[in-house]
Amino acid sequence: MKIIAHRGASAYAPENTLEAFKLALEMGAKDFEFDIHLTKDKIPVVHHDFHLLRTAGVEAEIADLNYADLKKINVSRHFSSDYKFQYIPRLEEVVEIISPAAEFINFEIKNDNNVHNGIEKIITDFIRLKKDIFKKAVISCFDYPSAKRIRLCDREVKMGYLGHSLTSLLLPIALQKAKNIEAYSFHINFKIAFKTNISKIHRAGLKVYAYTVDDFKDLLRMKENGADGIFTNYLDIV
Repeated sequence: MKIIAHRGASAYAPENTLEAFKLALEMGAKDFEFDIHLTKDKIPVVHHDFHLLRTAGVEAEIADLNYADLKKINVSRHFSSDYKFQYIPRLEEVVEIISPAAEFINFEIKNDNNVHNGIEKIITDFIRLKKDIFKKAVISCFDYPSAKRIRLCDREVKMGYLGHSLTSLLLPIALQKAKNIEAYSFHINFKIAFKTNISKIHRAGLKVYAYTVDDFKDLLRMKENGADGIFTNYLDIV
C-alpha cells in the first residue's frame, strides 16, 4: 500500500514548502502529493489554498500576485511562530527535489471556477516534457470542468478522480464521471472508504487512494478494506 506524503511531511514542516518535501525524502517517502496554482504571471506554484490568509496571514490571492512578489511572503507563519521563513515554491523546484526518489507523484490542480485560466495545458505540458516524470504522474482536480479540460489537453496522462461532498449514495454518479475522464485512480475521503465502496471502485478498474489518514487505526482499516494507498501528513504512521 502506498504511503503518500500529503503536501510533503506536513505534520513536521510547513505544508507544501521545500522544507516539507526535503523532510519527506529524509523520512523515506517515495510517493508524493501537492497542490498547484498559477501566479498572475502564469508561474505554476505549490500551495494548497487560493488565499494566503491561513498560511501567511496575508489578505491576498495567489492569482493576483506576480511570483517575484509572492516569493517574499512567509508561508510558515501558520505552522509555528518561530519557524524559519519559507516561501511558496515553484512547481519546478518541488519536482526537482523529489523526482529522483519518487515513484508516484500526485499533481493536484486547484482551479475552482477556472480562476487559473489555462493551467491545465501548462501542467500537462510540464509533465509531458519531463519523460522521467510522466510515467510517475497522476493529475487530480476537485473541479470537474477543469478535470475534463485536463483530459482534453492530454489523452494519455494518468488522472485521479476527486469529487466534492462525495457520499456512498453518490458513488455511482462519481464513478461515471471518473469513467468519462478515463481516470486511473479514485481519491476518496477515508471516512467513506468502506470495504464495499472500495470494492465497487476496484470493479470499475480504478486504483483507490484514501485521504487524509493520520491515525494508525485508520491506516489499518484502509489496508483491511483494500485501499491501494493513503495520503497522510504523518509519514511515520507505519
